[in-house]
Order: sequence, then structure tokens, then C-alpha cells
Amino acid sequence: MRFNVLLASSLALAAVAIAAPITNPVSRSLVTDLGAVISKIEEGAGITAIEDELDKALGGGISKLEEKLGVSFAEDFLKLSNSGASPGDLQAVGKGIYYLEEGLGVNAIDKFLDEETGGAITSIEDALGVTDIESALGIAP
Repeated sequence: MRFNVLLASSLALAAVAIAAPITNPVSRSLVTDLGAVISKIEEGAGITAIEDELDKALGGGISKLEEKLGVSFAEDFLKLSNSGASPGDLQAVGKGIYYLEEGLGVNAIDKFLDEETGGAITSIEDALGVTDIESALGIAP
């Protein structure tokens, strides 16, 4: 008798668990939204066209960064995005970099990067209307 009650209870619990809808809450952030938009737009337009539009919107910040770093940042970002990295993965990379900066004691990284890139960080922050790009992108804790 006890076995039947236990079995019936277990089956009822299993049925409820199976019938419950499975949801996967997705946290959206500026980085996630931007990555999704870039991926969708990239399908219909060339990478260069997207890069030019983003550069204009960010006050020339992308081209300043690329000139100083000697690399096409937007193309690399899009290649990473197109190679299977989700926008959440890209945000995780940004957070990892932030934590490395904090762990290494690089507290003035924005100022340093801004100076080294000819004001690119300031241009991007001004275009976004923020004072701290890490906080605005959701990569600062």
C-alpha cells in the first residue's frame, strides 16, 4: 500500500514536471543587442558598410582604434560573431577583459587607451552619451 502511494506520488510529480513549460530567460544588454543587430545587418550588407555606419555613429572612434591598433576591429568582431560566437559570448569576453584589468591593477585603462588611440574611447563614450563605457556596455560588475 505504501509502495503504491509512493509510486503514484512520484508519477504525479513527474507528470507535472514534464508538463511544465521550459523557459530559458535571456538577459539582454547593450552588447547583446548590438551584436544581434550587427549580425542581422551583416547578412544583407558588407562588413565595410556596417563598419562605416558604426564609425560615423560613434564619432570616428572605430577608425581611431583601428589606426592605432593596426587592425580592423569591426571585421574581427563580425568574424567572431559569424563563426558561432553568440552575443552573450562576446559580452563574456568583454567581462573577462574587465576582470583581468581589475586583477592586474590597471585602474586607469580607459585613460591609457584613450591616450594611445587618439581619443577614440572618449569619442565612443560621447557618441553613446555615457561617462564609463564598461558600465554602459554591461561588462563592469
